[in-house]
Amino acid sequence: MRNFDVQKKPRGIPRRIRFLQRWSSSFRGFYPRDLAPSESYWNFKIPVIRSMVEGRHSTMDLKKICAQALIDAAHYVWLAKPDDAPSEARVTCCICLPEMFASELCIYNKQDYFCEHTSEGEGRFGKIEKISSKSIAFEWGLVLPTGFKELGVSCLYEGDDGKMYVSEHWYFGEVG
Repeated sequence: MRNFDVQKKPRGIPRRIRFLQRWSSSFRGFYPRDLAPSESYWNFKIPVIRSMVEGRHSTMDLKKICAQALIDAAHYVWLAKPDDAPSEARVTCCICLPEMFASELCIYNKQDYFCEHTSEGEGRFGKIEKISSKSIAFEWGLVLPTGFKELGVSCLYEGDDGKMYVSEHWYFGEVG
């Protein structure tokens, strides 16, 4: 369930965490079979209410639980990746900060589209710089499955309102 109200105090947190863990486990043995080779990208947004991961009612513990659920879901999809998947296909998850509600499970079907999101330089997604000075996996105590790596990038971009914004995007999975 995705709810956009960041001001409202989240209710039923234990139930929502159980749902998130069931959601993550539901990707065991799943790989989208309808993903056409011509498609650049497939994604699934994190199914939480916004106030769990953003705003004054969000806690670091909740953010850690949500991030780990995304990593686990990506791992299940990666394990189910068929041998006939495009050779360029990358299974990842992206944790966005400070707007963690935008975080998602992703499959990049095209190498150049993944590079547009993660390579240093300026492009349609703004100015991107790699983050090498820290690791949220280490800072948050996240468990990376064998074969998974972490890649952090800082993005400077212009919003719809004409203001400049900075965000961090942390990719976990097939990012090497």
